[in-house]
Amino acid sequence: MAQIIPTPQLTPEAARVSQDVLLEQESALRYPKSFGAHEALALGQAAIDLVPEYESAYTVTITRERDGVRMFQWVADDKDERNLLFAEGKRHATLAAGHAAPWAQLEAAIAGDLNAVWARVPDVVPACGAFPIRVGDDWVATIAVSGLNDGLDHEVILRALERTLKVEVPRWDAPVA
Repeated sequence: MAQIIPTPQLTPEAARVSQDVLLEQESALRYPKSFGAHEALALGQAAIDLVPEYESAYTVTITRERDGVRMFQWVADDKDERNLLFAEGKRHATLAAGHAAPWAQLEAAIAGDLNAVWARVPDVVPACGAFPIRVGDDWVATIAVSGLNDGLDHEVILRALERTLKVEVPRWDAPVA
């Protein structure tokens, strides 16, 4: 049975702007040469290091996409299987959209109908919290974060990637779940 995710009032125009920003983020946050076990560990650790800056902890997973192997997983002491389930659902949304997990949510807002976007939760969760890891143009892994609200899972991912890759990316100013 699908779970209802509270959907913020996201206008079509705000969704279009957010999509453009998301494309900029995805373009800038790419590994130049390789992404393997050492890079996954460094990225996962960068995400964990941010926990004290948030009101709640979260889970972090990094999955290699060529074979679905979990390269990195961390579950905060106050999180459980539900967070892992949502992280995986966000990963599935990312794979389905070919972009970060909220892409389908932004598409639905542009179309003016956010109701059906949550129909497959928790199997597919088109909310903030999963992001493709690319080496150049090749999608090699996906990082997923679950446990925060109001788009902060996406923020954790961006900040961890920025620290690891030593780049900064723009942010959207819209209520994306």
